[in-house]
Amino acid sequence: MMNISGLEEEARLLALKQVSSMLQRPDQLEKLDIFKKRSARKKAAVEAMLKTGVQSQLEGVRTGISQLQAAAEDIKTIGENLHEIFELLDGFPELQKKLGRLRDENMKHSQYAAAMENLKHIFNVPETIEKTHELVVEGKLLVAHKNVMELETARDDLLFEVHKLPTETDYDKNLLKTYFSEVDKLAQDLGKQLWYILGRTLEAVRGSDPGPQQVVTALRIIEREERIDKYYEDRKVSTNGFMPPGRPRKWKEKCFEVLEKNVRQRIEGNQLEDRTINKQWLARYLEICRRVTSEDLRVAKSGTVSVFPPDYQIYDRYVGMYHHCIARRLREIASDDLQKNELVQLLSWIQTYSTDQMLGNPRLQINVQAMLQDVPLLPKSTLSQLADKFVQVTRKDISEWLEKSLHQEKNDWYKTVHPEQDSSGYYYTALPAILFQMVEDQVQLAKEISADIVPNVVFVNVEELLALAGRYKDAAIAYKNKHFEDRSRFELFTPITIAMANNFDICVDSTDKVKKHVRLTMETDMATPRGAAGGVNRQELLEKIDQLKLKWSAGCQTAETSLLEEISQDMAPHLAEIMTKKWASGGGALETICATIADYHMDYKHLRPHIMCVLLMDLQYKVLGEYLKAIENRRITFANFDERNAAADRLKQEARRMESLFKTMTQGVNIEFEYLMDVLPALADVLSLRDKGLLALEVSGLVRKFPDITVDHLSAIIQLREDTGRADARSLAEEIIQQNKYHPKGNAAFVKLFQSGKSEEKRLRDFDFASLTLGGLSRLS
Repeated sequence: MMNISGLEEEARLLALKQVSSMLQRPDQLEKLDIFKKRSARKKAAVEAMLKTGVQSQLEGVRTGISQLQAAAEDIKTIGENLHEIFELLDGFPELQKKLGRLRDENMKHSQYAAAMENLKHIFNVPETIEKTHELVVEGKLLVAHKNVMELETARDDLLFEVHKLPTETDYDKNLLKTYFSEVDKLAQDLGKQLWYILGRTLEAVRGSDPGPQQVVTALRIIEREERIDKYYEDRKVSTNGFMPPGRPRKWKEKCFEVLEKNVRQRIEGNQLEDRTINKQWLARYLEICRRVTSEDLRVAKSGTVSVFPPDYQIYDRYVGMYHHCIARRLREIASDDLQKNELVQLLSWIQTYSTDQMLGNPRLQINVQAMLQDVPLLPKSTLSQLADKFVQVTRKDISEWLEKSLHQEKNDWYKTVHPEQDSSGYYYTALPAILFQMVEDQVQLAKEISADIVPNVVFVNVEELLALAGRYKDAAIAYKNKHFEDRSRFELFTPITIAMANNFDICVDSTDKVKKHVRLTMETDMATPRGAAGGVNRQELLEKIDQLKLKWSAGCQTAETSLLEEISQDMAPHLAEIMTKKWASGGGALETICATIADYHMDYKHLRPHIMCVLLMDLQYKVLGEYLKAIENRRITFANFDERNAAADRLKQEARRMESLFKTMTQGVNIEFEYLMDVLPALADVLSLRDKGLLALEVSGLVRKFPDITVDHLSAIIQLREDTGRADARSLAEEIIQQNKYHPKGNAAFVKLFQSGKSEEKRLRDFDFASLTLGGLSRLS
């Protein structure tokens, strides 16, 4: 129950709170009348709402009571009517007994009437069957079907009358079925004719025999049969389960089965070869399927739509049947152990399936993507397996091809086959072109299959090229070692080694192109599956390509080192004469060295320009380093100023001679080349100084020019003077270097020259051949 007193108390408290909030300031008392009027209006509005609500409730109650009164009166009337009905029904059992005889007589009359109505057909069954057979053979199918329907109607009416008998027996039914057995055979023969006509539907709409009129006739008969099937199915319940023999025939379903069988024969029956007969069997078969499918669907769209009823949706059915049949056949092919060319043919054909070359042709108006989402040609797992298999086979093939190419390359070395020259006169062999053509071919094959596996194929190719680059370098080293065992054995060692260096450099350029292509085609760093090989992404692939580039660069350095070792062996006896007594007395060691370099340069000019510049730079280091090595080892000592001054003059002459030689050899080369011959004149200035008091100044100038010079190097140069002892030379060197410690740096080649003279192999080993760009050459000086 509601707590009235509690509600009143709560209302009073709320009113007090509201009044206190309205009268918080003295000036608000002036508005007291306004507040009273406002409250009065609100009270009146609330009271009006309450009155309205109570009145509507009372009206609803009044209406409900009147409806209940009406319902009570209706119930009373219904009860009275039911009582009257029950009284009338009490007499029905007695009436049923009285009408029993009448019912039996009516059934007999119905049977006699059915027999009389079909008497003509019953007596003429053999004649009608024979005539109908002739009509089927003559192709008059509509008339034949009319006869069949009349015979079946007679049979079915009689069977139905037997079915209604309460004492029906199988004997009566079998007697009728046996009498009309030829009718079933006749219907089957008619059906065979229909299936033959429908099986050649596409030929018919093209204008071949049978023509489209026969197809229309077959479809009209099928529609009749569908209506008859529906008639008996609708009456099955009301006739106590009666269904004529052979019903429902479902010839419409059979029609679609025949069309589908025909499509299956069109797709599967076109394989005329296999792998044992023709290696290109799959490509030929798939091309036939493409042409047949495209042409048949074009004919189906233009010819069958006007022949078949709209509810058949015949064009969509044809599209679906061809698609399902192709998908089924492709799955059978994919389950076989396919070879590489077959994998490419299959997967690339799948790529063209949705293009304008096939179902994507605008004239066909097919939503290929939606269809492929519902029924893909191959499951994703199968496509992934085939792609993985292609990558694995590619790895195997590229490995074998690369090994054969390298083997042929080595055979040419040992058979002393002279390398070829390009249009610029640079030696090369076909190996780089073969290698990267292989890569290009594999990538093109991968593109035909799917753009998704291109990174995987590139990755596999790069990995195999990495292995080959190592083997190629090892083979070059082995070839060099055999050559130096007997230098008369390989007459073409220098041209072949030059071709090697050029080959490695060409491979560096080709690898750069691959890297640029990867950057352009793989803008997003997204992983792509590689099956057993794992996943590869853009960064991983680029890092692997960089490793390959370094491998090629290392091979190029190896070839350049081999060339340097060869000329070094020829120059070694003459280099050993530099700055000896024989040299001071006018020996022609440098002229012989220059002649040797000029002679070798006849071959070196067949090097690619930047490689030749690197080799010539190394030769500078080699020759000039020998001067510094001679100073450090004190091959020569001077007794007086005249000897020392003569040696200084000779150093300047030989510096000019070598600079002239190297300028001649680098003439026309569009690469900045640094000449290091100013080292020798700087040394000569220290030696040619007469006044020892100015030695510190001269040495200080040398240190400022070559700030990388060490105390040991500078001390060895000063000791070359006969007027300075070891202790004084070292003390002076330390003092001068300390004084010039914070001077701006100049030429930094001095230590490199010393190292070149002392440890050629170590310097070449530490040399970063990959950095030999234009800027890299500048940094060498």
